[in-house]
Amino acid sequence: MNPRQPFVNLERLSWTAGCLLLALLPHLKSLPAWIISTIALATGIRLALAWHGRSLPPAYLRLAVSATAIALLFIQFRTFNGIDAGTALLSLMAGLKFLEARSLRDIRIIILIVYFLSLTALLVGTSFGLLFYLLGVCWLTTAILLRLTLSQPAPGLRDSLLFSARLLLLALPLAAALWLFFPRFSGPLWRLPSADSAAQSGLGDRMSPGDLSELSLSDEVAFRVRFDGAAPPPSQRYWRGPVLEDFDGRSWKRSESAQIGAPAPQPLGPAYRYTLSLEPHHHPWLLALDWPAQWDAPRAYLTPERTLLQSEPVNQPLDFNAVSHTQIQDESELDARQRRRDTRLPQQRNPRTLALAQRLRAQSGGDAEFAQAALELFRRETFFYTLTPPRLALDSVDEFLFDTKRGFCEHYASAYAALMRAGGVPARVVTGYQGGTYNRFAGYWIVRQSDAHAWNEIWLQSRGWVRADPTAAIAPERIERGSEALYGMDSAAAGTWSPLLEEFGLRMDAMRQLWREAILRFDQGSQMSLLRSLHIPEPDAQKLALLLAAALACTSVWLSWQLQSGLRSRHTDPAAIAFARLRKKLQTKGIAERPSETALELAARVRLQRPDLAERVGELCRQYNELRYGRSGVAAHAIRQYADAVRRFKA
Repeated sequence: MNPRQPFVNLERLSWTAGCLLLALLPHLKSLPAWIISTIALATGIRLALAWHGRSLPPAYLRLAVSATAIALLFIQFRTFNGIDAGTALLSLMAGLKFLEARSLRDIRIIILIVYFLSLTALLVGTSFGLLFYLLGVCWLTTAILLRLTLSQPAPGLRDSLLFSARLLLLALPLAAALWLFFPRFSGPLWRLPSADSAAQSGLGDRMSPGDLSELSLSDEVAFRVRFDGAAPPPSQRYWRGPVLEDFDGRSWKRSESAQIGAPAPQPLGPAYRYTLSLEPHHHPWLLALDWPAQWDAPRAYLTPERTLLQSEPVNQPLDFNAVSHTQIQDESELDARQRRRDTRLPQQRNPRTLALAQRLRAQSGGDAEFAQAALELFRRETFFYTLTPPRLALDSVDEFLFDTKRGFCEHYASAYAALMRAGGVPARVVTGYQGGTYNRFAGYWIVRQSDAHAWNEIWLQSRGWVRADPTAAIAPERIERGSEALYGMDSAAAGTWSPLLEEFGLRMDAMRQLWREAILRFDQGSQMSLLRSLHIPEPDAQKLALLLAAALACTSVWLSWQLQSGLRSRHTDPAAIAFARLRKKLQTKGIAERPSETALELAARVRLQRPDLAERVGELCRQYNELRYGRSGVAAHAIRQYADAVRRFKA
């Protein structure tokens, strides 16, 4: 080990371990458990050795552990390249390096890895709060790096934090210049593949009574929508997802279709243009306003059921523009194969529902009258809307319609589709979302998982597939919400705090959406738009590079000016002014002033040239070093005393 590199103590090891822990927190879900355990074990062993003053483990043991760990990592990832494997390798290197840390050089290497781990977390994560968390990690890590100085005593934590914040603020203009003008890829920087598709959220391709209850209680955002103009009324604000057509008597599921595309029906009413910002839900379907007519999502196509699908799951945030018509008309004929599928019911299941449908059908004229009679049944009978319905047995539709009469949207959609099919009317269940919350601070709609919904579509001659929502047929006064139990507060407190909390939540969501639109979606096209907004004719990559060079030059000039200002401020220090006066007094006695000379070097030269002045000059130089480079927060009276001592000194 270099003799000039001192041994590290427990305090420095503890601070470094804390920075490493903070940098690893965003990676805990993606890192293998054995790597996390290895890092924790290595760090714990090193801190325990420092606590007891023991020596490090033998070199051969550390080498064997490192070789084994890296070999296991390669076996698991089959490579050292890529975000996941590279992050795992960096994390493992930091933990293993901690096990052998004995000098400040080792600690600085670990801190350098902490910076890289923060960068990889920012590349993978797209959260609005993650950036501020990582900035805090870098702020604290820089402050700890400042404390790991060879000068003794080390600067205090408060001074280190203040100086670290100043460094980060000085770096902001340089970061902004690189962000705006450094040449980009054709897509956003954050559009990176993600291997994490295990967590399932949102709608599935199968529905049984009770499946949507968890989504109905979730406040998680499903997507956001910004309309180019007026939004459709609430009665037409249905967001189309998977269409379920196969029914086994209890559960509905998607029917696999080999056909891609769908016949274009005749649109009715206005066309709504909008931009939809979809959150990751790890399924291949894209949510769109019912019914989608145009879209610019890459690799997306429309199924015969008029659901937007793409070739791969949505594992990253996705933004696309679309045009939809909330009302359509299809005068084509329903082919025999699809009619058989959409009227098929399992035998020996739900017999009471079959008998009820036959009675309603006998009392009705045509398909439309029969569909309306079924909706009137829900309005007339004592049905209740609740998110906590009783469990249903095998014949779930019979139990719901005749026994419990309590449920939420999927119960009503399943029962209505079964009634329609039992009466010979083709019917299917559509899952998606309905409604949304308007963010008045940013001008867009927020659709949450609590807006998950299920409704029906029935086939009527000369009209095509027509939306029918049995849930909407229930009177509002019969709906059970239970908001007081949900928020855990009494009505008075809810009335006081709910508007404030709602406003705060909307403002925070507006900031998150701004982060997504201005930062996450900033790509090559955005850079060209920026050049056009600066009135640069015919913007291209060459002009972008020239603008980057100009921005870096201006930033460098500004940083140089800041540095010169800092150097000039040193000459306004009362201690520095007093020491300069001491130099001039010594210059009158033949001791020439040397600007690059330190105080201790000056004292050594005085000892050789004027031994009679050595004791007094040496004491003044020692006091000057303590005032300038010693402990922080020197009292003003100490500086005044030093200035008086220099004034009294006579060479």
